[in-house]
Amino acid sequence: MSDTYIKVDGDRYRVEEAKTLIQKAWGLSMREKGKMLFVFEKPQKPTFDMMLVQHPLHMYFIDSQQEVKDRVKAEPWTLDPRTWKLYRPERPVKYVLESFEDLDLQQGDKIQMLSH
Repeated sequence: MSDTYIKVDGDRYRVEEAKTLIQKAWGLSMREKGKMLFVFEKPQKPTFDMMLVQHPLHMYFIDSQQEVKDRVKAEPWTLDPRTWKLYRPERPVKYVLESFEDLDLQQGDKIQMLSH
């Protein structure tokens, strides 16, 4: 995985960039901190689970114009099957940003991709 930076309202964040299928499948599983940017070749409606994630994650669904279209706080799975939720944007997106930390991004906010 490669690192990149994003900027939101003057705040700059280092994020790991997940581009390959393996990187996207593993995501932030088995971690306690971090931020990851999932980059897709074309807009789509990817599905995320929280099977191997031990702490809640904030997911931000971002379109190709780098605008936040939706956000969700995803909860880890437990032994109770009622917690086995899948998370998916309502509309196709080009990016998904996951973070253990709430970045307070709201629908309509723009992010800026910075060079490595």
